[in-house]
Amino acid sequence: MSGPGEFYTALKRSLESAPTIAVATIVRTRGSSPREVGARMLVRPDGATDGTVGGGCGEAEVWRAALEVIEDEQPRMVVVDLTNEIAMSSDGVCGGVLDIFVEPWHANGIDVAGTMLSAFSQRRSAAIATVVSRSRGLPARIGEKVMILDGKVHEGGFSWDLLQERVIADAPSVLAGGESLWRTYAFEEGQVGVFFDLVVPRQTLVVVGAGHVAMPIAEVGRLLDFEVVVIDDRPSFANAERFPHADRIIVDDFTTALDGLEITPSTYVVLVTRAHTFDVHALRKIVSKPAGYIGMIGSRRRVYAVFKLLRDEGVPLEDLMRVHAPIGLDIKTETPGEIAVSVGAELLKVRRGGGAASISEVLRPQYRYSLTKGDQDL
Repeated sequence: MSGPGEFYTALKRSLESAPTIAVATIVRTRGSSPREVGARMLVRPDGATDGTVGGGCGEAEVWRAALEVIEDEQPRMVVVDLTNEIAMSSDGVCGGVLDIFVEPWHANGIDVAGTMLSAFSQRRSAAIATVVSRSRGLPARIGEKVMILDGKVHEGGFSWDLLQERVIADAPSVLAGGESLWRTYAFEEGQVGVFFDLVVPRQTLVVVGAGHVAMPIAEVGRLLDFEVVVIDDRPSFANAERFPHADRIIVDDFTTALDGLEITPSTYVVLVTRAHTFDVHALRKIVSKPAGYIGMIGSRRRVYAVFKLLRDEGVPLEDLMRVHAPIGLDIKTETPGEIAVSVGAELLKVRRGGGAASISEVLRPQYRYSLTKGDQDL
């Protein structure tokens, strides 16, 4: 299950056929791990599963705990330590520790799953905050939940009002972060661990241009779980046959099409047009907007020519320096497929905060100097 849409669809479907199921969620990791925080596995009463929390012996332990949870309806934390597994087996590749929260879900959870699915489809922000740990004696109960929709309590609630107040106050910043996480709340009497399971608007990859390089980029974008939008003014290029992985194809003038799109921090724009004049028109429309990422293909001189023209028009230098150009990571690409992998890696770098070297990072000081001093020696 690669995202919240798939998970809540599977959850709703499972609850419609079984009175109680168990959901195992990775709520915290330490060290290297095979799956990320938020990865989940559904376990049904007959032992059937949907999704994975990493496989191997650790997942078998979680599966057994899930069956016990279905029987006794008591949520629990399963700590999976993979450090011994890597020491004992040459096949091991992960040596971290996973905290996996296993909890029962009942038929009344169908409405919760439906609400989260609706938020996902409507591009609304939502979160389910669940108490996953607490110090002994505190009034919070393990497993209790509150659903937050558009910043307000939509359903459920904590037994401890003080905890709920702090969780609700934190919700906007957690949602803005865009990733599910564990947060610890400290009180005089002890601590409470709360896991925020997020549904946030899916990030959009806008591919401007529909040539031979755009095709694998769109495919990689889909693999990275972007909503893929392709724009070109040529219907013979911008069509479903060439872009079967695109969620939306817009056949229109580049500037008109970009005018009709909402550009937000969740929007990633890749410019792979057939000529630098189209790059200029497209970049003029978006360079000052709050896109999460803007990348442009082209040689050093082509990129400089585009930047110089826009700078002469009065576009702020700092806006131009946000553009990743030439696009991609520095991995010596040649073919369209290799370029797409490089671009996809750079998109992941921006999304996750990685440290791999981008081509644009090396050249950005040169562009800045040339645009400031008028020196075109690139």
